[in-house]
Amino acid sequence: MTDRLPSRLPLIVVLLTLLVVFHRLLLGDVLFWGLPSLQFYPWREYAFDMLRGGQLPLWNPYNGAGAPLIANYQSALFYPLSWLGLVLPLSWAMSITAVLPLFIAAWGMWAFTGRLGIPALGRGVSALAFGLTSYLVARLGTYPAVATAAWIPWVMWAALGVLLYKRFRDVGWLALLAALQLLAGHAQTAWYSMLLVGLFTLYTTIRQRHKDGWQRLGMVVGGLVLGAAIASIQLLPTAELLRTSQRSGGVDFDFAMNFSYGPARALNFVSPNVFGNPGDGTYLTEGAFFEDAVYIGLLPFISALAAIIGWGVRRFRTGLDDLPASSSIPFWLALTVVALIFALGKYTPIFPFLFEHVPTFSLFQAPVRWHIWTVFALSVLAGIGTRSWGRGHWLFFGTRLAIAAGVGAALLALFVAPNLITIDDPDTARALDVLRVAVALTGLLGAGAGALTLLQPDRDSSRYVWWGLAVLAFVAVDVGWAAWGLNPTVPAAFYDRQEHDDTEARAYWPEDAERAIAFDTYLLFDDYRVAATQWQAYRSSELPNLNLLDRWPLFNNFEPLRVGEFARYIALIEDNLPDAANLLQAAQVSALYDETGARSELDHPVARAWFVDSVCWRADADAVSAALLEPDWQPLRQVYLIGDGDCPAVSEDGAARGMVTRVEDFSNRVGLFIDAPDGGWLVLADTYYPGWTVLVDGQPAEIQQANLAFRAVQVPAGSAAVEFVYRPAWLLPGAFISIAALIVLIALFRLRTADRPKP
Repeated sequence: MTDRLPSRLPLIVVLLTLLVVFHRLLLGDVLFWGLPSLQFYPWREYAFDMLRGGQLPLWNPYNGAGAPLIANYQSALFYPLSWLGLVLPLSWAMSITAVLPLFIAAWGMWAFTGRLGIPALGRGVSALAFGLTSYLVARLGTYPAVATAAWIPWVMWAALGVLLYKRFRDVGWLALLAALQLLAGHAQTAWYSMLLVGLFTLYTTIRQRHKDGWQRLGMVVGGLVLGAAIASIQLLPTAELLRTSQRSGGVDFDFAMNFSYGPARALNFVSPNVFGNPGDGTYLTEGAFFEDAVYIGLLPFISALAAIIGWGVRRFRTGLDDLPASSSIPFWLALTVVALIFALGKYTPIFPFLFEHVPTFSLFQAPVRWHIWTVFALSVLAGIGTRSWGRGHWLFFGTRLAIAAGVGAALLALFVAPNLITIDDPDTARALDVLRVAVALTGLLGAGAGALTLLQPDRDSSRYVWWGLAVLAFVAVDVGWAAWGLNPTVPAAFYDRQEHDDTEARAYWPEDAERAIAFDTYLLFDDYRVAATQWQAYRSSELPNLNLLDRWPLFNNFEPLRVGEFARYIALIEDNLPDAANLLQAAQVSALYDETGARSELDHPVARAWFVDSVCWRADADAVSAALLEPDWQPLRQVYLIGDGDCPAVSEDGAARGMVTRVEDFSNRVGLFIDAPDGGWLVLADTYYPGWTVLVDGQPAEIQQANLAFRAVQVPAGSAAVEFVYRPAWLLPGAFISIAALIVLIALFRLRTADRPKP
């Protein structure tokens, strides 16, 4: 029997579903809740502003006393889809690049399952399940994570093509798609994807038993390596930042176990809102809804279970299984189990053991993110499982019972339970209402899935196309409903630049104040509506990194990777507040925010750059850290450097050997005009970081690490100009490797090999 469903119909259903669910974005609204406003939009807006001004967006001078911009992996500035912001209004471009990955993910799953041999209906169910899984939709504002995950099925498609056909162009496709994934900006998801491709490739190689199987496997490895080479222009600066960042040695245990998957959350596989929904303010539990989201649709989940059960029954009865793609079921089942165990994190002893003994498990937080394997594997199984929908007597009998149970559960939850149970406590009553609605909807969806099973026509029937369309529509409505409200939008005016008094001095948000305003006042994890109704106040808060939109300097830097010594300096400030005046003065901080969001000016003078009359040398960073806490330290008169030397006392007259008359900041270049008749040491309160060079009156000089996190340079008598220029060592090698790899890629697509039949 053949599957008469038009092969591209599922993609049309996916597209229509996306248009309905995200119509506000496509009509001009923007995502803003959380990371879109605190990271991704400000980074890209500033980067594109620099590009239009003729500069490479290498450095961000407005956050953290300056920080790498391109090297910040999640900025994804080399990712081709990010470039839409150069030719379209950025607000609309960001909306497009938020939704487009969902279609890419669905299309990729449709292509991959087709290459596995799954018929059109199954491909459509898999495409909808993965493209609109709540794992992706609930994270939509985390642009890099969703964009990276969207390429997983495509990379799998290309790897399978290499294993099946052993063609150069398939290696080329694998390299290209892997490069796109690596450039999309989320290291954790990319790493999990590469592990998945490696395991699938190894499993398939062993199962196929080709005489040249290991050669094919080597071609897959070569394609992935070539993809990494293409992405070198991004990977090299990110590696440099990682090596110098606070995560260079991994993350601590508590941070790594953050967002472990509580066992009770498994109910989310059958009901996305069993614990409520932050989109309508009904979320009941602690934690982040988007981290625990795993829903792929009830019918796809049932179909995945049917695939597993059907495979087991057939193997038990006959020892054989000739259904298409069934030979891969053990792999997807094992992947689901392993991912679920990993996602449990601290709730089992397994992940803590891996954290302590297996490399890479200490690099990331949130074990729940291993569920990308879970939802991917279940989505594939869902497509395979559609072939298990038979027409036997026992199936029909069981389906009728399931329909009756679903309808009964819905009626009981909606009409009987409210009259039988009286709860006085409002919180408990609210929780029961949420549970009732979840049970009712799951029951109705289960009944609907059962009805579709009973109504299925023969595959050769003319009615099969309409029935298949009904199945796809049912899944689309289910996952579309689950996605509703998870991504609140506001008018694009949210990102308009707000005017402020010009200032070079920085302000600082203490961690408690930042948390109170960001996550206790506006960005509530249990109710997204709060920020949506107060978006003007939230926008005006100047939280990091909203300040970047307005070119308003903050000493804070809300990024996953921060320069290590800067992070250490921040820790010194936090440990010593409110008695951290010297540390704040040395960082050019002239104002503090409090837990109400009010800004108060500090009473000490600050400067971006200044001359000191005393230079103290300390053996290492620890010694400098201790010295910075000495109560008699005078930051504008004395600087601490790392190295061998003495520590003269501050002169009594307080006269420094020069003065800074003007500072010009061009992001990648900082020019200082000075008057230094006697020479001396010049301190710049900007981040000390590899790649910065300095010219004193046009002559190269050496930058010293000043006060743990900043820069200093010695200038000779009579100097008039000092210029700091950011010339990262990775730029030319990264560009060369990427260009050379692209040339190899083009050659792979042009090489002709005889098509080999699929085994």
